[in-house]
Amino acid sequence: MNRAQPILAEWDARIAEHGKTTVGETRRDAEISRLRKKPADKTQQCTLLERRLMAAATAIAALHHHNEALRAEHAARTGNVVPLISSRR
Repeated sequence: MNRAQPILAEWDARIAEHGKTTVGETRRDAEISRLRKKPADKTQQCTLLERRLMAAATAIAALHHHNEALRAEHAARTGNVVPLISSRR
């Protein structure tokens, strides 16, 4: 085949015109790339949600401790907890 210059020239022309892969191979390769990217996208999304969850948990814990401190301070002043709903008629 190395001595068949016309065949090699025709082969090179065909490769240059149509590329090295067929339409099916190109479609397959694109689908593989898309599927490989999907887990990375989901991992990134999970990391973002995990960070948001940790931030929310930290804020809730801080608010809880602040609320407990206010309740303790109020109980020390008054000796009991005042209900939020008044019983006025």
